[in-house]
Amino acid sequence: MLVMAQAACADISIRFENVEHYTDLALSGAATPRVQADLLQQFEAHFRKLAGQYLPAGDSLDLAVEDIDMAGAFEPWQTPNATNTRFIRDLYYPRIKLNYRWYGPDGQIKAEKQEQISDLNYLMLQDSARYPNNDPLRYEKAMLDRWFADSFGKR
Repeated sequence: MLVMAQAACADISIRFENVEHYTDLALSGAATPRVQADLLQQFEAHFRKLAGQYLPAGDSLDLAVEDIDMAGAFEPWQTPNATNTRFIRDLYYPRIKLNYRWYGPDGQIKAEKQEQISDLNYLMLQDSARYPNNDPLRYEKAMLDRWFADSFGKR
């Protein structure tokens, strides 16, 4: 399965590749396609926001997300009903595998990389506090905020 999103302003194109093989894209132990599609839309919106914030004017980014492992994990052995409970512990840190091509205004490739983005200290860093506690992607968004700033520089 390939989910593709084209940018309206043409500075970022996003592809979510082989979503059915992602490590962890769920809000509960019984993820539905509808919930996964909603999470992908939230990721897409955040990537677009960050591209608008960090990419220099005229640059473009072709981004392919290959895997997502959300912060936390399900521990069904904790209680009989724990399949719907995501346990947030330091050993279950968020990870996103992606590759990208960054183009300058002239169409020349500025960078082309495959990255495994992760945040081992996601519970210690306070930047996830910028997002409400009910945001299911608050840890992933904070991790992506830092990655975009480091990779594409602040304007």
